[in-house]
Amino acid sequence: MADRVPEDNGRPISRTPHTREVPKPESGPGPEVAAVPEAAPSPGRPGPARRTRSGKTRPAGWRPPLGWWPPSGRDLVKYGAIAVAVLGLLFIGVVLYAYATLPDPTKLDLTAGSVAIVDRHGNLIEERNAQGSRVTPVKLADISEKLKNATIAVEDRHFYQHHGVDWGRVVKAFFVDVIARRPEQGASTITQQLAKIAILQSPQKTPLRKFRELLLATALEQRYSKDQILELYLNTIFYGHHATGIEAASQVYFGKHAKDLTLAEASLLAGLPNGPTYYDPLAHPDRAQQRQAVVLDAMVSSQMITQDQADQAKAEKLTFTFKEQRTTQAPHFVDYVFQQLEQSYGANTVEHGGFVVKTSLDLNLQRAAQHAVELGIQRLGPLGADNGDLVAIDPKTGQILAMVGSVDFYNNTINGQFNVAADGLRQPGSSFKPYAYETAFKDHTMTMGDILDDTSRHFANGRFHDFDFRDMGKITAHKALLLSRNIPALETMQKAGVDNVIAFAHEMGITTNLKSEVTTAIGSSDVKMLDHVAGYSVFATGGTEHPPISILEVTDRNGNTLDKPNPPQPKQVMTQQEAYLITYILKDYSTQWNLGWNRPMAGKSGTTNNYRDAWMMAYSPNIAMGAWVGHTGPGNQNMNGVYGTMVGSSVLRDFINNGLSAANIPVATFQQPSGLVSGPPCSDSSNASPSASPSASSSSSSSSSPSASPKPSARSSINSSERELYLPGTECKAPPPTPNPTPTLVPSIVPSIVPSILPSASESATPSPSASGSASASAPAVSGAPAGSGAPSQAAARASPG
Repeated sequence: MADRVPEDNGRPISRTPHTREVPKPESGPGPEVAAVPEAAPSPGRPGPARRTRSGKTRPAGWRPPLGWWPPSGRDLVKYGAIAVAVLGLLFIGVVLYAYATLPDPTKLDLTAGSVAIVDRHGNLIEERNAQGSRVTPVKLADISEKLKNATIAVEDRHFYQHHGVDWGRVVKAFFVDVIARRPEQGASTITQQLAKIAILQSPQKTPLRKFRELLLATALEQRYSKDQILELYLNTIFYGHHATGIEAASQVYFGKHAKDLTLAEASLLAGLPNGPTYYDPLAHPDRAQQRQAVVLDAMVSSQMITQDQADQAKAEKLTFTFKEQRTTQAPHFVDYVFQQLEQSYGANTVEHGGFVVKTSLDLNLQRAAQHAVELGIQRLGPLGADNGDLVAIDPKTGQILAMVGSVDFYNNTINGQFNVAADGLRQPGSSFKPYAYETAFKDHTMTMGDILDDTSRHFANGRFHDFDFRDMGKITAHKALLLSRNIPALETMQKAGVDNVIAFAHEMGITTNLKSEVTTAIGSSDVKMLDHVAGYSVFATGGTEHPPISILEVTDRNGNTLDKPNPPQPKQVMTQQEAYLITYILKDYSTQWNLGWNRPMAGKSGTTNNYRDAWMMAYSPNIAMGAWVGHTGPGNQNMNGVYGTMVGSSVLRDFINNGLSAANIPVATFQQPSGLVSGPPCSDSSNASPSASPSASSSSSSSSSPSASPKPSARSSINSSERELYLPGTECKAPPPTPNPTPTLVPSIVPSIVPSILPSASESATPSPSASGSASASAPAVSGAPAGSGAPSQAAARASPG
């Protein structure tokens, strides 16, 4: 029998002539060792070479040979040198990167990050930084010496000695902040802080940013003088309460200019930039006082003041105003401009800032507009008016010349920061009527000589009668618009077509949705004041629409033009002849209602139901405007008998008579275009019923005055001697109105007391309470108030006077 072949884990091991048996250890643990074949001897190599098997796991407790470990001593020095070299290269790379990406202070605007808004003449309106804070830059000479010294003493006592970096403070800060682990020793100089705020504009606290800050500070010192750097710094630093710059801070905290600060006030303000919230004297008066003491002690240490002066300042009781007021004369307009900027250039570009925006605003006219609105609210306040607005536009260009969005931007009780002029949706009342009449005129549906029936009747879903509960009977369209009668306006809306009127109003510049209802003619649909003034501007230009614009040019701080927006293309909405038909009627509105304007202006008032909104629109060939008053504060949102004509005789009267002159804005006179013909009304006097009230021509004398006790009339006379204007070929071509039965007369009750502010009309369109006493006894009826809008209410609807 053959010899038994040894096995390794059950696998036979082949034998060769050059194998040998490896004896198995007699005792002791360990794996079984199998026979290993010997390699054949080769020339020059004595003995066989042992071959090890691959894939075999190392036995437990295996250790590498002793020679594998790196040697100590000499090699450690070598490896350390390599590490130092690598770190050095990294440091050099960081330095080169920081230097390569460093903004060039010789070309960079140090006030980048802010946007300056100026008026059409270059006068600063407001400057706002990227964070939304308001700044008012002032020269160093207009800043108190006490404030300058206090700032230098507490922020950078060696400001006039170093060259951008105070290396002594850097070393001290390193040991205190890093070695001693007490991060309380600031080392940034005023120049470094300016570099961080005005150029780097980064809140990150990284070594790279700090290094770039040092490089920039050195570069700034090479370009600017110390006084220039200090001036820039004091106009850039944040003082809390939304005040950026020392002038804004002085106004917010003490209500005075920076040049008028006392030592106590200056030392308190100088300490705030270190922690505007932490040291807020409103929230933390004790902390603010402690910080003020630190500033005063630093001034004593720097020999800027004596100890007695410091003690007196510490003991002085300060009176704060905390008037977080924007240093601007047109806050709503500035907000409107920023909206336009963001729409045009994107929010990120605007936030980065660094440019000047030349706007269309006339700052002198803006002041006049603000004064006029304030005056109007003073006069109409006893009747419940607590808010108002005013917009003025150059109709030939669409440029906004003045915008007052509310009577008081800072009055939260009336929601003063809301821009009623640009964003408010209010019912325009009778001031919408010209759109309806013009649609009928230009479409040859009606002429101003056509006879309309001012008789209470049903329209749409309700019965309508006018604000005075009276019917004037047959009157011309001319007189119906001049007297602002509501029933003829509704009739005109039907003749022209509701959708046609709405489409025309949109062509004129109205951007809001208008209800497809007949009552839209008398102002039941909401509009914006800015749109409404733009619409009246089309009448002023003779039919050409220019959308409102506010931005004329965008430049950098050196005056280089960055962008000059192209104004929207004008659009011809109607012919000059068509547009003049409305102007021919409305140019007599001020005289008809005794508004007291001393300039030749066309106008139209409007009042909504329950006296919620009162409007007055006006225009000439070179300026168009509109004013509104209402109640937006707490309580009843309606006013107590404020008519649109009262806005005209208060707000717009002051603006037209005084404001335009103060701003050196002349008022051009109207010129009738060629191509119009004149003729009598479309019905002579033989077809008209007698009237108890006198007839007035379309151009009433300014000396005319109403009867002391006007009486209602069933019919208004139509005098054939009156002359009307017609588009050629349209004279009396419109179909005559359908006769209506004579309405029942409503007795007139005329109050004995009439508010002195209300102008009187020369016609007998007098509002008076109904026989059933629907008029409030506490709300005096006002003689001569023109009609306004109304919507159906139950079985009967009445339109409030305009």
